[in-house]
Amino acid sequence: YPKLRAKLKRSWPDVESGNDTRFWEGEWNKHGRCSEQTLNQMQYFEVSHDMWLSYNITEILRNASIVPHPTQTWTYSDIVSPIRAATKRTPLLRCKTDTATNTELLHEVVFCYGYNALKQIDCNRTPGCRNQQAISFQ
Repeated sequence: YPKLRAKLKRSWPDVESGNDTRFWEGEWNKHGRCSEQTLNQMQYFEVSHDMWLSYNITEILRNASIVPHPTQTWTYSDIVSPIRAATKRTPLLRCKTDTATNTELLHEVVFCYGYNALKQIDCNRTPGCRNQQAISFQ
């Protein structure tokens, strides 16, 4: 599946360890198996890539003047609001804490889908960034 691998390396890489194959295996085991009635493994990853193509989050944030910056910070709502306006759905933000500065660093924008993996739904889980904390995007 070299074509699919090339697509996923662009749309869904492992930004932490760099081991894409292990990362994708974990994502399939954790999330993909839920949709196995509807999508086989190949289809799951094709749909995942297509989902990534459907929204250019970088552009959505840029249009809201949210761009990588070494010192500027935003609130959770500052980041979620333009994404919600563009996609008509509420995403989940995941952050990493920079212990040196006690700052939340935007790490991931997550979209939620129903069990069949075909219908986008609002994410209603607890935010992965401390809600009242300033969030940095670098």
